[in-house]
Amino acid sequence: FFGSVNAQEKLTFEQALALTLENNYDILMAQVSEEIAENSASRANNGFLPTVTASGGYNWTRFGGEFETRAETRSLDPNNSYNYNAAAAVNYTLFDGQGRKFRYLQAQGNHQLSELQLQITIQNTVIELSSIYYEVARLEENVVAFQKAVGISKERLKRAEYAYEFGQSKQLDVLNAQVDLNADSIAFVTGIQQLENLKRNLNFIMGQPIDQALQVDNTIEANQLFVETEVLAAAEQNNLQLSLAKSSMELSEYAIGVSKSTWLPTIGASAGYNYRGTEDPNGAFVLGSQNFGPQAGLTLSWNLFNGQNSTQLKNAKLGLKSSQIEQLSLEQNIKSQAINAFATNRNLLFVLRSQRDNVATAQDNFKRSEESYKLGQISSVEFRQAQLNLLNAKQALSKAKYDAKNAELQVLAVMGALVK
Repeated sequence: FFGSVNAQEKLTFEQALALTLENNYDILMAQVSEEIAENSASRANNGFLPTVTASGGYNWTRFGGEFETRAETRSLDPNNSYNYNAAAAVNYTLFDGQGRKFRYLQAQGNHQLSELQLQITIQNTVIELSSIYYEVARLEENVVAFQKAVGISKERLKRAEYAYEFGQSKQLDVLNAQVDLNADSIAFVTGIQQLENLKRNLNFIMGQPIDQALQVDNTIEANQLFVETEVLAAAEQNNLQLSLAKSSMELSEYAIGVSKSTWLPTIGASAGYNYRGTEDPNGAFVLGSQNFGPQAGLTLSWNLFNGQNSTQLKNAKLGLKSSQIEQLSLEQNIKSQAINAFATNRNLLFVLRSQRDNVATAQDNFKRSEESYKLGQISSVEFRQAQLNLLNAKQALSKAKYDAKNAELQVLAVMGALVK
């Protein structure tokens, strides 16, 4: 396992982020939705351009028979007759109570919403990526620590067996050493399995083959200091969830404008050119004709009463009221999130510094205990305790380091500074 891992080039977080932004499935789907909303927000799609139509027709008839007048009755030989027409027209709505304007603003607002939703998807994905990436890094460090613990326990077991053979220790020391070696081996194997499972999750979020081998870079810096007032101000101004709520409230206002437009008249204009022609050899007086020329007109329609219009307007106003309440609630929620994220980051930085001191102390204690154990000055149980103290301190430091980094990203997210 370690032979293959150590031979790989380490994947940095920046590289993992680039792969995720390019290949993550949720981000790709959100980008498609954003493109659809952009296409729908064009002026052409919202009635600002005229409609141009063209039509044409051609009819052929063959008939014979007779026609009768007061003066004579005449038989008709079978002949062909033709009717043909062509027309081109331009239609444009001059005024529709500003409904077209507000529908266009709604489409623009929906596009803005889709852009914000894309940014939120990216932000959430980056947070998820960091959580998985740094957990992989933590487990890699743990596995290395477990491997070293197995090596130390093997050496301890050998010393206990030699001491027992020469009568310098009891069999109980050998049994204790064997039990500890088994425990370290189980932790080592379990750690490898957890690490491999999480690496598959990391590959998935990056849009890579899930069985692709990788090793992450565990050299990170988690020491960014924030000012609480700056965090709160940035959250109020730039938080993506708040921006999304503001855009939703604007859409509710546009919906009121659309509803009001149904109470006003609609005026349209049209212009075109028509051509019609006939040929009829059996005609009594006219054997054919052609008509052509331009045409233009204005139309006005006014829905003087419709019970649905009043209901739609009331519901639109209620929708705006609901959006305003949601906005107020979200503002307080985001403020709470910002304060909590700031406090968590500050506390975890303190924990990180403390854990670094603990590791240094545990490392010094282990070295002294190891020397004393080799000289027979302390028991194997005391040596084992020093070993466990060092192992636990290293694991706590690893967890504190990556927790602090994730907390830093959470502060940036609530400030709206994670996705730019």
